[in-house]
Amino acid sequence: MIVDYLNPALVFKSLKEGLDDLASFSRYRKIIFELEAAGKLTALGLYHDDDGNLYLGVNLNPELLLYSDTSQETVELKLIGEKMNKYNDFLTKEGILDAVTVDYDRVKDGEYYGYVLQIKYNFKKYRRSKFVYDICYFLAIASLIVGGIFIIL
Repeated sequence: MIVDYLNPALVFKSLKEGLDDLASFSRYRKIIFELEAAGKLTALGLYHDDDGNLYLGVNLNPELLLYSDTSQETVELKLIGEKMNKYNDFLTKEGILDAVTVDYDRVKDGEYYGYVLQIKYNFKKYRRSKFVYDICYFLAIASLIVGGIFIIL
């Protein structure tokens, strides 16, 4: 609603929630880079980027292509689920399983058949556009107050 964008209390609450989410993301990234430094990610076959997103390639047996389309997808997702159990245990042990979400892309070409899984931080409250709006909102109010003081003086 428009009230959410104009009410200073709601804008401040949104800004605080966004900052809390960013602080949690910072802790998550720190854990990922510590795991990389300890060699635990490499040992599991996980790779990461600068944002702390983890990547995993899952090779599938080309014989699965012989199944019909509906059963093929079911079998593929079941195999991926079984593969992820090993990583779920690891993420739980490291204390970051509740903070992540998994996306996947199917890769099928002449040389490769499988999935690329992306494990990334799950932002619950933070949205970049809303965060920028919240900051600009308070900057605008501050500039109006300071401008009003200079006009009075």
